[in-house]
Formats: sequence, C-alpha cells, structure tokens
Amino acid sequence: MEIKRMFITGDIHGDIQRLIYFIQRMELGETDGITILGDAGLFWRKDKKDLETNIFNWEHTCNGVHLFFLDGNHENFKLLNQIPIDENNMGIVSNHIHYLRRGCIYNFIGKKILVCGGADSIDKMRRVEGLTWWKEEAITQEDIDRVPAGHYDYVFTHCCPKTVFIDNMVYLVTLTGIDQNKVDHTSEEMLDKLKDKITFNKWYFGHYHIDKELEGNFRCVLNDYIEI
Repeated sequence: MEIKRMFITGDIHGDIQRLIYFIQRMELGETDGITILGDAGLFWRKDKKDLETNIFNWEHTCNGVHLFFLDGNHENFKLLNQIPIDENNMGIVSNHIHYLRRGCIYNFIGKKILVCGGADSIDKMRRVEGLTWWKEEAITQEDIDRVPAGHYDYVFTHCCPKTVFIDNMVYLVTLTGIDQNKVDHTSEEMLDKLKDKITFNKWYFGHYHIDKELEGNFRCVLNDYIEI
C-alpha cells in the first residue's frame, strides 16, 4: 500500500456517502487515503449488517481510495476487536478499509503518526451496554503505557486531553441538555497523561462535533478535510 496523499476528517457516523462525494470532487484514487478521527460508525449492529453494507458500499464506490479510522466511542467493540491484524499493526476490515489501533505508531507520507482512539460517551446513561455503548470505549492506563515517549509529527485521537477540553469548553461543549458535572472524563484525563510524555507538531481530534483551531497546536475536526 503506497499512500501519497492523506486527508483527515471527523466523525461520519456511518455516512460513507459524505466521503464518496469528497473523493469524486477531488478526483482521488488508489494512492490516496482518508482517515476518520473516530466514530466512523462502520461497526454497530451485532448482526454485522451495517458492517457488511458499509464494506460493500466503500469497495464499490471508493475508486481505490484507502479508508483508515480510529475507534471512537460509538463503535461495536465486540465486532471491532475480532478483525485480523496485519504486520503493520493495522486492523484489516477489507481491501481498502483499515483500523488504526490505539497506542500504535504509523508512517504515512514520511510522517510519524501516533494514534490513540477512544472516548467516553457523554450520553451513556441513556444507552444500553453491549447494544448502544461498550465499556471498551474508554482509554485506559494500559493504552497510555504502550505509547513510547518521544516526538511525533502528528497525534490522532478521538477526544482531546482534559486540560485542552477545560480551556476550550465554550467551543467543545456542543450537545445541549447534558450536565457536564455528570460526564465521565476518564479518557480525556488519560490523554493528559499522554500529552505529558510526548512532544508533537500537531494534534488532531474529533468527538466534539465542531471544526475549530485551538491554541497549543490542537485542531478539532468534524466536516473539514485536512491534508497532512
């Protein structure tokens, strides 16, 4: 697999067609890639119907473009954790769909990229465990311990470090009707620990449903497509 151009975007929640429109508009092909920063929504129902449909739709309309994704919080982790892993520590969903796993380091277009997906569902009190949310969504201390200290060109995560969230709540709290004092911020706290053990040029994340450049070389992504 040779990737010459890589674009990143935010949560699509299963909306493959949004990506297909972008591929067509940009005339992308087999040496191009798109990375979703979590909540791709490819894995959801336990009967695998969503997954099979998403694979079929992508493979028949993607023009050879490779789709990469992090896990977010809206994923069926029971299915996600069953997919095979290749020699590059990528989960292989299909010929052109690849899962970038937590705590792994990847090299695209000559850049060193650290990936750590996962986040806490802020509305999990309304969801059903094992059906509409999975406890594996949360980032753990073990996930952080696997990451080698050092410098990275890019960091890709789904949520952001808690200190970044607190400093930018006016932008990042986009879902109304949720008492933030009752929200579980464990995963964001784990990413604070990650931030303290590495250096980086740019950190991209999704999750908060906004496109926003933040101080400290952080960028929240939703609908934008950013070429790295």
